[in-house]
Amino acid sequence: MSLLGDERPRRPLALPEALLAPSDLARCLTAMLWALDWSGGADDLLAALPHAKPEIDLTDLRNTLAVLGYPTRLERLRRGRLDPRLLPAILLPPGQPAAVVYANEQGQVLRLDGASGQAAPCAAEGLRGTLLLPVPLAEAAPRQNWFATLVRRFHGDLPALLGISGLMALLGLAVPAFTMAVFDTVIAGHSLATLPMLVLGVAAAVLMELSFRGIRQRALLRMGERLDRLVSNAVFTQLMSLPTALVERAGTASQVSRLRDFATIREFLTGSFAVAVLDLPFTLLVMLLMLALGGWIALVPLGTVLGFTLLFLVSRPALRRAIAGAARATQAREALAVEALEAVRTLKLAGAEERWIERYAAAAATAATASARAGTLSGAVLVASQALVTLSGLAAAVTGVLAVFSGAMSAGALIAGMMLIWRVLGPLQTGFAMLSRWEQTQASIRQVDGLMTLESERPSLLEARMAPPERGAIVFHRVTLRYLQQAEPVLAGASFTIRPGEVVAVIGAEGAGKSSLLLLVAGLYRPQGGVVRIDGHDVRAFDPAVLRRSIGWVPQRPELLYGTVAQNLRLAHPTASDAELRRAAAEVGVLEAIETLPEGFDTRVGDNHSGHLPRSILLRIALAGALLRDAPILLLDEPVAGLDDVCAKAFTDVIAARRGRCTILMATHRPSHMRLADRVLRLRDGQVEEVEQATPIPLSPPRVTRAPVFTPRGAG
Repeated sequence: MSLLGDERPRRPLALPEALLAPSDLARCLTAMLWALDWSGGADDLLAALPHAKPEIDLTDLRNTLAVLGYPTRLERLRRGRLDPRLLPAILLPPGQPAAVVYANEQGQVLRLDGASGQAAPCAAEGLRGTLLLPVPLAEAAPRQNWFATLVRRFHGDLPALLGISGLMALLGLAVPAFTMAVFDTVIAGHSLATLPMLVLGVAAAVLMELSFRGIRQRALLRMGERLDRLVSNAVFTQLMSLPTALVERAGTASQVSRLRDFATIREFLTGSFAVAVLDLPFTLLVMLLMLALGGWIALVPLGTVLGFTLLFLVSRPALRRAIAGAARATQAREALAVEALEAVRTLKLAGAEERWIERYAAAAATAATASARAGTLSGAVLVASQALVTLSGLAAAVTGVLAVFSGAMSAGALIAGMMLIWRVLGPLQTGFAMLSRWEQTQASIRQVDGLMTLESERPSLLEARMAPPERGAIVFHRVTLRYLQQAEPVLAGASFTIRPGEVVAVIGAEGAGKSSLLLLVAGLYRPQGGVVRIDGHDVRAFDPAVLRRSIGWVPQRPELLYGTVAQNLRLAHPTASDAELRRAAAEVGVLEAIETLPEGFDTRVGDNHSGHLPRSILLRIALAGALLRDAPILLLDEPVAGLDDVCAKAFTDVIAARRGRCTILMATHRPSHMRLADRVLRLRDGQVEEVEQATPIPLSPPRVTRAPVFTPRGAG
């Protein structure tokens, strides 16, 4: 028997323990992907897993499956009612490790134990727990009304929450009933002996109500956490999947504001408004009881509801305008701050700090004024609602007193009725106060829905996916590229062909579009006209992640993310061993410099720490990461402009070693690099033309150059 109990030759992925700690959920994840005939590899799985989190929980597992194209749902498994058509599925038995339940080619049901990794036949009648089932594509969340569709996934929690709220409403009647009994029975009938029993009963009811209130609050917090993880992950994934040009045009502040929009939605759906909505249906029960106690006093809450409705309709247009104006002013202030922080060095060198501070002060004043206007209007509406509640309480008291004098209700019933009145008016006022924020929440939901409707780079699950390129042949056929629709084209009908293994230099004036040409090859930019082909296939036919793992990229201004040097290198090749890291670093002559760092490959960089490293080291680390992929295409975007000869020699050696093994396309201004190229292409006025040059200089075999020893700041 094979690992999964049948004769399939393909095995589940085995990932290094340093990248994914062994656990029942981790084993079930890889086994589930195997059972689903997932065609991806280890790099695809690692890219979908949470960053820097070897231990995964159930939410991480579901999010990973969703990113890989398999959204899931939970379904309670009743004993003996397993439908084989739903398999494969992950079984979550109570108090036991997770398992994968699937059917082999003979239709036999097997269970793979997540703890041991062993599979064995099982009887459906003996399975119990919760099933994690893949959702068919037709049931997956659509792009239109995406957020509403997502919220419907929580409809299974609603009956329990409503049940708890109903029990709380019934238990909440204990105190008014106790009060009425004390006045009408204990005091009026001089029956002191019944008081202890009444006290014990009402104390038990109050404790039970508090217990149910805590349960409901914890349930809402869990829902908020699930929403936070699901939506924030989906929104961030969508942002990262959008075409590069679209993200760059929107700007950093705009993208961050989209992530912040969800905080408003979550607070609205799981905070005071959710509590008021859950309590609202049971106010009818309270009003029926008030009707039984005192007749006309029950009409007071109805009048309050009408008053709140009228106040909402009158104030809504003005509130909408004020809130929208405050949001625009706040976003403009934040955009200005982000722009200043991103260009702080330029501002300081230009001596423009004072002018920028004045601009920010003006934007902050505008935002403060707009926010104060919205706050004043919201405050006025809240004051009006408080006055309405107070007047309703007075009206209930007057109605109750008249009912007592007419003999329609007792004094105890009047006091109990007043307590019930406030129990009804409280949720009504809370609900109205939250409704005043509905416009802001609705705008945030529209922002999230609008973001999710944008076309991303990720291919549809129904589309055929091309195998990754292997040869590195590149063809531009009448390619036209504009940054903006109204701008002049950077490329206008450009056509050329690069054969596999060629070294091609791309030259041109500053801003001619050399970097854009490389980004078109990598699929980061999409042409408005024409087609870019790699190995005979349109770059748009590839899964972008698959395509880019077949391309080594060295930017002009490399940046290290927060993490260790090794983690930054493994961004290009997540499963690379330590020996492979050292070999790539040695090939570009940066191994000794890395080992000189305080903790070698485990030295933390990023988060401003990488600013302490010389640019020559940063560039060679980026080059080492590109070489780790051993990709058929290597793109170099003016990587050694303005650097010393040692760094330039490292790149020269790399070009010599990779000549003929991969296609090298480099944007450059250095004559020495042009002489290394088999061909030179010049960009001018949107056209690409071939430049005649002498035969390339023969290169000696690569050798590792001794890099200057780097001493960290503050050492020695």
